[in-house]
Amino acid sequence: MTRDELRGIVEGISDEQLKKILDINSSDIGKAKSEAKDAITGLEEAKRKIGELEAETESLKNSQYEAENMKDKIEELQKVIDERRLRDENEGKRTELEKRFSQAVGDAEFLNDYTRQGIFDLFEKALEMEENQGLSDGEVFESITAGSENLFAENTRVPSVVASTSGFGSNLSNGDVREIMGLSRNE
Repeated sequence: MTRDELRGIVEGISDEQLKKILDINSSDIGKAKSEAKDAITGLEEAKRKIGELEAETESLKNSQYEAENMKDKIEELQKVIDERRLRDENEGKRTELEKRFSQAVGDAEFLNDYTRQGIFDLFEKALEMEENQGLSDGEVFESITAGSENLFAENTRVPSVVASTSGFGSNLSNGDVREIMGLSRNE
């Protein structure tokens, strides 16, 4: 509002009165401008915070996706580890069982690999049977092969001990005699 506009509205207004009205008006305008400026600053700050929150929300969404991805990868890796551990345990058990079977078989030679595998399978099952608990591996092996024919190869080996010309029996040990008879040297 200008001085001329005020003089047109209020007739006979003095310069002093006019100055006071304009000062009050200026003060109100300054106050309103300050409030508007504060409101604009607050609005800009709110927009900035909204932008930050939107960025943080997007980041959290990405983090959640990455976490779910990582969780899936960890579960997959754990499955591989568990399968490997089980396979290793089974291989260890199998190796131990093979060792026990070989010790129970001793020097006996099976007719063929098919026969050996069949007897091995029977041996494995027999070890799990309750009635065989407490028996030695040799006793279990003996129980599953007793009375069976055509399991073992005929002993066609040539004994490592051959008679000498200086007298057949003079230099033979008990092990040599057992080998000639087709028996184990160690029994």
